[in-house]
Amino acid sequence: MQPTSSIDHGSFQTAQSSFITIDLDTILKPIYADLQRFEHDFAGLLHSDIPLADQVVSYLSRFRGKRLRPSLVLLCARLHGDATLQSLQASIVVELLHTATLVHDDVVDDSDRRRGVPTVNSLWDNKISVLIGDYLFSKILSALLDLQDKNALAIFSKTAKEITEGELLQIERLTDFDLQESVYYQLIEKKTASLFIAACDLGTLTVDGRPENRNRMCEFGRHFGLAFQIQDDLLDYIGDSSRLGKPTGNDIREGKITLPLIHAFSCAGQDEKEEILELFRGGISSNEEVHQVVEFVNRYEGVDYSLNVASGHAQAAKAVLAHYPLSKIRESLEQLVDYSIHREK
Repeated sequence: MQPTSSIDHGSFQTAQSSFITIDLDTILKPIYADLQRFEHDFAGLLHSDIPLADQVVSYLSRFRGKRLRPSLVLLCARLHGDATLQSLQASIVVELLHTATLVHDDVVDDSDRRRGVPTVNSLWDNKISVLIGDYLFSKILSALLDLQDKNALAIFSKTAKEITEGELLQIERLTDFDLQESVYYQLIEKKTASLFIAACDLGTLTVDGRPENRNRMCEFGRHFGLAFQIQDDLLDYIGDSSRLGKPTGNDIREGKITLPLIHAFSCAGQDEKEEILELFRGGISSNEEVHQVVEFVNRYEGVDYSLNVASGHAQAAKAVLAHYPLSKIRESLEQLVDYSIHREK
């Protein structure tokens, strides 16, 4: 099912191509103490008596990301009451799963850099990367045992399945340069939005297990995750490589077909579409070829279309939050959604 079917994209103005600076530290200030505790416990859980394992996970910890997913767990917990020890454990489970999938992704994609720094597989090798991913999964099982909640286990099992299916779907469609928009949405919902859904569901579950609240926050997480990934794909066309930590056009060079290009294909004539498809079939490597693809996408307003779709999902996510009274936590969640579609990296 196409995730955007319930959204009227025409009701949203085209998002500005210029980025809005949003301070993530300010957004997350209401859960600062929770995040400090998370960092302490997360680092402690990752420690290993095996020097090689400890060396690799220490390297991963040094180049941590924005901690967006554990922050979602903690914010969703606080939205429904006081965060609990289970909320903290859930945030650790989510970040462990995220980290493990990134390590395995880099092996599958043969990536040598992530966030501008060398990947584990480029510094060590694929064998060690796979084993470190497995080591992280073993830590997830330990953290799940600490949660002692069969519902949490069910959430994790479903999410792990969705992410794996998303990876397999991406591999299956790797040479499908005529990818349909509906398949793209299915792919990003499985690969990205599923973990956002899990974060919001787990955070809510640890404080308020009522099905109506869990379902509501799952819908919030779904729209949030889709907006986040569409924006991530957009950065390949409109981002600045000095800020992104990766070369702009990297997805194009790897032959990845994302929403801006899918939309352009749907608008272009067959001859022009075939010309671009031939570039992808032959493998895109030069800056001139990347520029040709970007020009094609801009000519058919693929960027503007994708910005509108991302904005639509962001608005839908924030509409879910309207069910809750105004508070600092709700405001942080709303700002986090805005951050997802205005971020520079």
